[in-house]
Amino acid sequence: MNKLSRTQVIGIASGKGGVGKTTVSVNLAVALQLMGERVMLLDADLGLANAQIALGCRCDYNLSHFLSGEKTLQEIVITTRAGVRLVPGASGMQEMAAIGELQALCKPSVNLKTTLTT
Repeated sequence: MNKLSRTQVIGIASGKGGVGKTTVSVNLAVALQLMGERVMLLDADLGLANAQIALGCRCDYNLSHFLSGEKTLQEIVITTRAGVRLVPGASGMQEMAAIGELQALCKPSVNLKTTLTT
């Protein structure tokens, strides 16, 4: 029997730094994964991303490589020891932190559901 699955998105955001967005995001992602859910965490921080550090993994590529067109989304996604699939953000890259709205709108759209199932 085919079970219909529905992608759910949980956004965690704040206009202020240092309030625990990464901590909440990582802990929620791991908890959901342990409950048997398939989880993909997108670290959209383009300046000081550290979800990969909190998840204890090393990432050769990150969101900046995708946004610049150097890599595909599939090439930057990693699977952590906890089983969470991670799209790592960019850290220490001032030009990514200052990306303009027009630049962001000009990038190709990506189907995250397709990426999650591959």
